[in-house]
Amino acid sequence: MATLPADAPNVQIEDSADVVKLLSSTINSVRRGEIDPRVGNSVGYLANIVLTATGQRELESRIAELESLVKNRRPSE
Repeated sequence: MATLPADAPNVQIEDSADVVKLLSSTINSVRRGEIDPRVGNSVGYLANIVLTATGQRELESRIAELESLVKNRRPSE
């Protein structure tokens, strides 16, 4: 089974664009036979979890901003 080398650089994922880059790279590595398809499948699975978590983080941030706006809103005169 072809895996990533131990000295492979870590991947920093902050948003969906980073996930797309990672998945594109992983897909190409699987297609070239550089890594085992099971490794590619694991990366895809974990990338989906990251997308869910980042989406949740963005949603929580938007809700907090809306709550702040409502809390600081002046009553109608």
